[in-house]
Amino acid sequence: MTFPVGISLTLGNNRYDSHVRRLRVSLSLLPGVNSAIAVLPSSVSFSAATGENAIVELTAGDTTETVLTGTVKAIERSLTAITVTLSDGSADLHAYRPATTYEGQTSGQILQALAGDAGLSTGRIDASLDLAAYVAEQNRTAGEHAALLARLSGCLAYVNCDNELAAPKISDSADGALRYGRDILVYQVQERKKDRPDCVAIGNGPAGSGSAPDVLRQTVATLPSNAQSPGATTRWQPYAFLRTPSAASDAGDALNGEEGRRLSRAEGHCLLSPQLRLGSVLEISDSPDGLSSGPWIVTGILHEVHPSGRSRTTFRGESAGGSGGLDGLAGGLL
Repeated sequence: MTFPVGISLTLGNNRYDSHVRRLRVSLSLLPGVNSAIAVLPSSVSFSAATGENAIVELTAGDTTETVLTGTVKAIERSLTAITVTLSDGSADLHAYRPATTYEGQTSGQILQALAGDAGLSTGRIDASLDLAAYVAEQNRTAGEHAALLARLSGCLAYVNCDNELAAPKISDSADGALRYGRDILVYQVQERKKDRPDCVAIGNGPAGSGSAPDVLRQTVATLPSNAQSPGATTRWQPYAFLRTPSAASDAGDALNGEEGRRLSRAEGHCLLSPQLRLGSVLEISDSPDGLSSGPWIVTGILHEVHPSGRSRTTFRGESAGGSGGLDGLAGGLL
């Protein structure tokens, strides 16, 4: 089955559509970097320079979606082609190594500050871990700090198609579906046995809230005080910036939730699906017997577009858990 596919590529003041020979767009959660590589014929009129604005839109059938908004990062010319590399704010977060201490802020407020320092606006931010002080040291990039803060808050961190830093809560309810045999051409699921001990996030501090006067006082007591001792079934993961029992407990729950989701993973090769989004939750309709239908949290997307040949989208996902079913979505992705 085939349907029309198209590319709209804006580079600076110029727009290219039928001129693009091929396009590859790779999207991932932070600290990964979103990027696109477009190949144009060398004969095309071209005046864009590195640093100029860039937008990638894809059309599949009647659907046109923006999949990446960013800037031109590199231009390579040869006798036959012009190859342009684009990226969004995830590259700026990767390049920025902050040296800042944030006091009395939530993880969401720190994410907003990191985005602002890197020149990014923010989208949906649900992270709300109560942190008395967080040291954003230069051993990590801003993207790595953002990924860690979101992870401990039970959120996903990524730069969305509007070039905004987003950190939504992880959902177990499917908001869309793809149909095996129509939308999906290849589908595989990996199930793993749990072979790691439960993780306990261990903090340091005696305070009951992030605003308490003694929140930064050191203590030799375990935080949380009822933490199970480390051993064959329990692994301690220390985070010195967790200063309250509630913050340590919430972070521990988030880490164990992540471990559970990663026990089941899926990969699908589809017809070009520009409507797929990082962090969205999918079910697979009409999946073959023995293959789980999800729901799956989309953690990676690859669009490969050849206007004169085969185009496809590959997604990677991990288990969203829960039931979260969507009835009546056999008509395709919403």
